[in-house]
Amino acid sequence: MRIVYFLRETVTNLRRNLLMTIAAVSTVAISLLLLGGVQILGLVVHNVTLNWEAKVEVSAFLRNDATQGEIQDLESRLSHMPQVQHVTYVSQRQAFEEFKQQNRDHPEFWQALGPNSLPASLRIKLTDARYAPEIALALQGAPGVQTVKYGGDIIKRLLQVNQVLRTVTLAMSVILLVAAAGLIANTIRLAIYARREEIGIMKLVGATNWFIRVPFMLEGLFAALVGALVSGGLVYAANELVFSHLGNALPFLGPVFDFSTGDIVSVLVLLVAVGVLVGLLGSSLALRRFLEV
Repeated sequence: MRIVYFLRETVTNLRRNLLMTIAAVSTVAISLLLLGGVQILGLVVHNVTLNWEAKVEVSAFLRNDATQGEIQDLESRLSHMPQVQHVTYVSQRQAFEEFKQQNRDHPEFWQALGPNSLPASLRIKLTDARYAPEIALALQGAPGVQTVKYGGDIIKRLLQVNQVLRTVTLAMSVILLVAAAGLIANTIRLAIYARREEIGIMKLVGATNWFIRVPFMLEGLFAALVGALVSGGLVYAANELVFSHLGNALPFLGPVFDFSTGDIVSVLVLLVAVGVLVGLLGSSLALRRFLEV
């Protein structure tokens, strides 16, 4: 019977304050939509980072007099390192053909070179770009190795940008959560103020504190949950109608907006969970601060 009463009171409160409820749902939906946008941005940053890190390699250029035994020892040593994903040997002729292909529009760059003009090398693919300085240092001065290149400055900047973007997305998420909780609390506070005389009568006839609180908590929870569902629907629609087609229309952006079903589902679940949490938190704040029962 109490559950029926609480639900009836919640519906009554929502009807009495229809415009306020619509405003609360709208503001929460906008806040959570921004939060969903932050999560999508996080997925984009993750995909961009993976694409960048996938291109990071350590190149060990070999001496012209490096023996086959030295090369095999280097390959074996690198293959047994946990930081190394795989090692590829590039001969002098292969290096020349790659250089020729890269500069096919500028034949003057390679016509004066011979097939053995460029040094052979070992290209080391890493499990994580952070290991590049470590692997490069380990190869310095190794038998058969002339120089080691890995784009140290580029990798450092890549990792710094990645960290900054992740920090920014996290900070934006926290700010939006606090703002959404504040909106819910303000809505419940206005509802309490509008019913202050009725609450006083309920206290006089012996209503308990929780008996008075529960309908307001359900009201806040309803507003946050509906807002979360609306924002989740918009995020899902944006992914289906915009992001997926954008990746297909612009192939170079395909990997950036290639979100798996699990990624989108996790964002939707997060929005609903955060909506419920924010609704309960906002209601609790309003009840503790503005309802003297």
